[in-house]
Amino acid sequence: MNMNGRTSDLVTAEITGADWVGKSTGARLGPTREEIARLAYERYEIHGRKDGHDLEDWLVAERELVRHYA
Repeated sequence: MNMNGRTSDLVTAEITGADWVGKSTGARLGPTREEIARLAYERYEIHGRKDGHDLEDWLVAERELVRHYA
């Protein structure tokens, strides 16, 4: 199962507590470490729990969440 843009947006919104991507995220300027870890783990699960992609999952999750907070 691919993590397409729509799925990614829904997971990001759920992790940050936003009703939709782009909603105000309060006073925080960026994602927490916990949010990044949670989204990276979601990516790991969605991709069939395949080991060896932890850094890639983390960086993609971080990039998606930073964009969410922008």
